[in-house]
Order: sequence, then structure tokens, then C-alpha cells
Amino acid sequence: MGGTLPGPYSECNRSAQRRGISMYQQPQGYGQPYGDAPPPRRRRGLKRTIFGVLGILANGVGLVVMPFLVGMIGAVLTVGASQNLTALDPQHATIEGDSMRVYSLAVPAEHTGTVECAVTGGDAVLTSESSDYSVGTIDGTDYYDVYDLQISGSDEVTVECTGTEALGLWDAGMGGTLISFGIGFLVPVVLGLLSVALTIWGIVALVRST
Repeated sequence: MGGTLPGPYSECNRSAQRRGISMYQQPQGYGQPYGDAPPPRRRRGLKRTIFGVLGILANGVGLVVMPFLVGMIGAVLTVGASQNLTALDPQHATIEGDSMRVYSLAVPAEHTGTVECAVTGGDAVLTSESSDYSVGTIDGTDYYDVYDLQISGSDEVTVECTGTEALGLWDAGMGGTLISFGIGFLVPVVLGLLSVALTIWGIVALVRST
């Protein structure tokens, strides 16, 4: 059946047409989707915070492990420094001191129980030492550490020993001291400071991004 709607529906349709609106026209904007929601805000600094905390924990473990590592490196340096064994006259030997170097007096194995040494001149300390390993060889004979010698500054000291016919000076140099100091102290401190700085940087960025 065609035609217009009867009754009041026809009047409503004619009234709507006069206003330019169809009765069956869907109101503008009806059912239209709303605008896209803004993406979630990215949290910055989380990775830096995690890596910083892990660095602090690893540094704490390193402080426990480091003494053993330094001891192993010291042993390697000792083996390398054994080539610096110099023959001395046990009755009268002059040594030019250096406070940054490590000295030891060594004798063949058969004289380790009978040797006695004294040091004069300058500011030096001689400490008895017993060692079961050879610090080097002279003319094919193994020498064993019997005294540690500490000399302050660049003083010249004189060493006199009895009870032995051979004496060797073991000079470990200052490489072992510097490397041990660097590994045992500087490395953990620097890594610890970097880890703390990274953690703080990450926390600040994390707070600002929330």
C-alpha cells in the first residue's frame, strides 16, 4: 500500500518536512563512535632502575669474591716476578730502597733454618717470613723467602746475613701493589657508584612518567 501515513503520523511527517527533517532520518551524530582514547602513558626509567638495583646486588657479591680474586692475581704476579731474583753477597749487601716496591730476602732450601739477617741504614723493617714455595732460581738452585724487607722512601740500606753462603733479593716491583689496589678497592667503588647513580636516575624518570 502506498501513500502517506494516515492520521496524526501524516501531520507529524508534514511538519517535519517543513523543517527539513525526515521522520525516518536518523539524528546527526547518533550512533557515531566516540574519538580514540589516548594511549596509556609510557613508564620511563623502569629498565634503568632494574639494572641499577641488579648492579648494586652484583657489587655486593663482588665485595665478597674480590679478595679471593685479588689473591689469585697476586699469586700470578708472584710467579711472574720470580724472574727478578738477584744474587747478593750475604755478608754485606747494599739495597737502594723504594717505598712503592716489595722486597724479600731468599736463600737456598738448606739454609732456611739457619740464616739470620739484619738491616742497617735508612728507615727499613726486616720481618722474618717462612715460605714453602720457591720465589726463583739462581744458577739452577731454588731460593725460598726467609725475610720481608720494607724500605721507606729511597733510603739506601745494608743487609748482613749469617748462616748462609748464598742470598737472593726478590723484587716484586710495584705492579702487584697497584693492580691489587685497583682491583680490590677502586673497581668495586666505581661500579657501586655507577649502579647507585643508575638506580637514582631510573627512579626519578619513573616518578616523572607516572
